[in-house]
Amino acid sequence: MAKQSNLKDLEEGLKVELQAIADKHKVAIISFVAPHGVRTSPVTFASASIEEDEIYRLEEHVAQAVKNGITSLHLVIHTPGGEMHTSYKIADFLRSKFKHIKAFIPYEAASGGTILCCIANDLYIGDLGNLTSIDPQVRYKDTRVSVYAFIRSAEYIKDEYGEMSPREIPSPWQQMAEKLDPVIYDEMNTVLFTAVSCARRLLKKAGYTVDKAFGIAYRLAYNGYTHGMPIFASEAQQIGFNVKSDQNDAMRAYQKLVSFRLKEQSPRHVIDAFYPVVSPTTPKAKKKTKV
Repeated sequence: MAKQSNLKDLEEGLKVELQAIADKHKVAIISFVAPHGVRTSPVTFASASIEEDEIYRLEEHVAQAVKNGITSLHLVIHTPGGEMHTSYKIADFLRSKFKHIKAFIPYEAASGGTILCCIANDLYIGDLGNLTSIDPQVRYKDTRVSVYAFIRSAEYIKDEYGEMSPREIPSPWQQMAEKLDPVIYDEMNTVLFTAVSCARRLLKKAGYTVDKAFGIAYRLAYNGYTHGMPIFASEAQQIGFNVKSDQNDAMRAYQKLVSFRLKEQSPRHVIDAFYPVVSPTTPKAKKKTKV
């Protein structure tokens, strides 16, 4: 069974280091790490994906931070992604609870992980870290395809042969055109539009201007890359993300945390949380009233 926040098995030195960062910066640290996975049989392998139950496991950690009056978050992400709507829901939930969010990507925040990053005011991407495209992958004819790949194919045929009669279209393009289902094409367009809309909304809530939010979201979805093509720090900055590099002490600690959790035998994300120590306030002495 997956561990949710069992700090006992973390190395003592690493725990001390992470707690020191939480105390120094007065932030909650929540890490969201997908381990390498676990073999469930000689021929099957289960790995973590962003799914609905992740929300409920994150909720109690966020509630603890809010209870302690913490308004800033270091969100450490390592994930191959998962459900688009769930990723959006988690990101929007985090934004509603924290005023300032810094996202740290030591290695990979792919697909739905990139959606999570859109809620951050600042991004910190490690030397080996990357984002990816956010074009959803959907089931199509017994395989999984990028919705943008389907749209590109349809638009190519439209641009090249849209004004021709069926007889004028050369083979094999004619046979390909006949197989295009307008309902499926519309659905693919809608799915991709939804991905852009989700990213744009989150980026606006993170403080980006309307134009910049749309520009980033559009380039994440309509970029022509394969779904897993890495977007490194320099390109993320060119796209328009607020990529920073002033938290090297924190990044080194988060790299160690992710590396440690990658070894977990779990088909779910491992979530760890640290909160700054809140000093109890000394009650003011009541003034004595002179009689």
